[in-house]
Amino acid sequence: MIGIRKKRDDRPERQPVISVGVLSLSARARGLVMQTLENNRLSYGPMTQEFERRFAQIHDCRFGVMSNSGTSALHIAVAAMKELGGWLDGDEVIVPSVTFIATSNVILHNNLTPVFVDIDPTYYELDPELIEAKITSRTRAIIPVHLFGQPCDMDPIIDIARRHHLKIIEDSCETMFARYKGRSAGSLGDIACFSTYVAHLLVTGIGGLNTTNDPEYAIMLRSLMNHGRDSIYLSIDDDDDKSPDELRMIIERRFRFIHLGHSFRATEMEAALGLGELDDWEAMVARRRRNAQSLTRGLSRFEDRMQLPAIRPQTEHTFMMYPIVLRVEPKGDLVNYLERHGVETRDMFPLVDQPIYQRKLSVNPAQFPVARWVNANGFYVGCHQALADSDLDYMIELFARHWTGAARQAARGTGLVLVLQADERQVFEQIPLELFSRIIVLRRGAATAELPIDAAQVEEHQIGAADPLLYVRNELRGTSCDQIVFFAADGRRNPADVSKLLVALERGHDMVIASRFALGGGRHDRDDRFPYRSVGNRLFTMLANLAFYGNLTDVVNPFFAIRRECLMDATLTQRDLLGLYQLSIASMKRRWQVAEVPTVEQLGPSTAELMQAWRSVLPMFMLLLREWRTAPSRPTEGQGKPS
Repeated sequence: MIGIRKKRDDRPERQPVISVGVLSLSARARGLVMQTLENNRLSYGPMTQEFERRFAQIHDCRFGVMSNSGTSALHIAVAAMKELGGWLDGDEVIVPSVTFIATSNVILHNNLTPVFVDIDPTYYELDPELIEAKITSRTRAIIPVHLFGQPCDMDPIIDIARRHHLKIIEDSCETMFARYKGRSAGSLGDIACFSTYVAHLLVTGIGGLNTTNDPEYAIMLRSLMNHGRDSIYLSIDDDDDKSPDELRMIIERRFRFIHLGHSFRATEMEAALGLGELDDWEAMVARRRRNAQSLTRGLSRFEDRMQLPAIRPQTEHTFMMYPIVLRVEPKGDLVNYLERHGVETRDMFPLVDQPIYQRKLSVNPAQFPVARWVNANGFYVGCHQALADSDLDYMIELFARHWTGAARQAARGTGLVLVLQADERQVFEQIPLELFSRIIVLRRGAATAELPIDAAQVEEHQIGAADPLLYVRNELRGTSCDQIVFFAADGRRNPADVSKLLVALERGHDMVIASRFALGGGRHDRDDRFPYRSVGNRLFTMLANLAFYGNLTDVVNPFFAIRRECLMDATLTQRDLLGLYQLSIASMKRRWQVAEVPTVEQLGPSTAELMQAWRSVLPMFMLLLREWRTAPSRPTEGQGKPS
C-alpha cells in the first residue's frame, strides 16, 4: 500500500506526506546512468572527471575532487592539511557547536582535537566574535560550516585566520550554489567540502566533493581519496596518447602509494547522476527559494512564538532545509504534531549535547547557551523543489492548527467517505481521523473484522456493486457534512494525502482533485519500475478542457474532496469512470473553484481495469458530446475559469 512502511512487527508506520528531501531525476540524469552502464565502466572515468570539472567551475574553483561522501571529503581535507602543514597529533581545529557530527568526528579520526565555539543566535553558524578566545598556540585551522544553504559570515573569519596564520576548511556539505558578497561558498577558504547524500541539494545517493584553487591540495586530496596512490595515474585513460617516455614513467609509478590513504572513491554512476542534476541546478535553487518565501509568508503570523530563517545580508541562500527555532517553549509538542500529520522533521545537530563528546572530551553544554537553546527548541522541515503549493499550504495549516486549535472547529462539518474493497485496517492508521466529524464507510463486501475506530464516529453501509459517488449523493443526500473527502481504500492511493485535500478545500475551493498528472504526481507499477502513460485519461481531460474552458489534469480520479452544495447541485446520471468524468465536466460548466493536489498511484497487474477503460472510451465520447451540446454559451473574455 502506498504511504505505508512495514515495521519489524508488521505494523504499519506512517509515511511522511512531506519529507525533508527528495530525489528528482531528470530524463538526462537517467540517460547518463544508462550510458555509464552501457559503457561497462564504473571506475573513475569521464563522467567523474566532467562532474568534478563542472562542479568546481560553478563554485569558482580550479579543482574538484569527488569522493564517496561528504564525511570522506572532510576527512581527506583535514588529513591533507595535517600532512602538508606538518601538524602534530593533538593540534586543535575550531568548529561550531552546531553542525552534523561528521565535522568534528573527522578531526578526532585524524588524531587532532576539536575545539567548539558557540553559534550566533540568528543564523545558527559559527560566531566570529567568539573565535579568538578559543585560539591557542596549538590551533591550526577553522572549519566554518555553511548550514542549511546559507554561507557563514566569512570576512571576519578570514581576517582572524590570516592574523593567526590558520587554515580554513569550509564545511559546505549543506550549502551548494550559494554566494557570499559575490563570491561562491566553497571558494572562500583553502579547501571546501560538499555532500551529495540523500536530502542534500544535489542527490547522488552517496557522494562528496572537495574544491580548491591550490594544485598542491588537489593532488594530495586525490591521493588520499585513492589509497594514497601516486596521482600520476588516476584512471585507465591516463596512458592514452602518451609518448614512450611518458608511458614508461606512468607504468613505473602507477602502483606507487606515497601517502596513508583511504578507499573513498565514488563510481561513475554517482557522477552521472550528479552531472544530470547539474543541468537543472538554477531552477532547483529558484524553486527552493520560492518555497522558503512561501513558508515564511505563511508562518510570519507566529513569529512571536518561533524564529523563522533569516537571510544574512549580501548572501544568496539556497535553502537545503527550512530551520525553525521556538523562542521559549521546547519543540517536542510541535514536532510530534507535525510528524503525526505526515510532515518529517529533523533536529539541528548540536554537538555539545552528544554523549560521545561529553564522555571523550568532557564538553560542558552549559558553556554553549545558544547551542543548548537550538537543541531544545530547534528543528527543520523540507522546502525542496518537489513540494507543490498545496504541500506548503498544508504545512502552514498544520502550524496554525497546532497554535490555535483550529482543527477541532474545522472537523465539525467534515466527512470522510471510505470505499473499502476489503478490511483495509491499515488505512485507519494512516489517515488523521481527528480531522473529520463523520466517517462514512462504504463496503463492497462483508466485514470480517471490526473497524479500529470509535463506533460513534462511523456509519457503515453495504453498497455491493453500487457506485460510491451516486450512493452518497442520492441515497445519503450528501450526508450532513459541508465538506466531503472521497477515498477508495484499495491499496493504490496514499491515505496520508487525505489531509492535503481537506486543507485545500478548507481554503475556499469548491472541489479538490488528487491529481496523478499534476507536477509532482505519478502513476506507476507497485515496484516503481515503469510509469503508466494513461493516454485515455489525458486525452479525455484535454477534450474536456477544450470544450468547457477548463484547466484540469486528471478528470477521472475517485480520490477527491468536494463541498456538499456542489455535489448536490451537479447533475450526475452516470457511474464509475463516466460518473467521475461527468462530475469534472460539471465543475467546468459551473465555474467552480477547483484545485489539484499531486498524488502518486501504484497499480497492480490487472486486466479488468484495462478492459473497463477500453469499454468506457465510446460512452465517454458520447457523454462529452451531450454535455457540450447542453453547455451554456462560451464565457466572454475576462470571465473566471476554474483554478
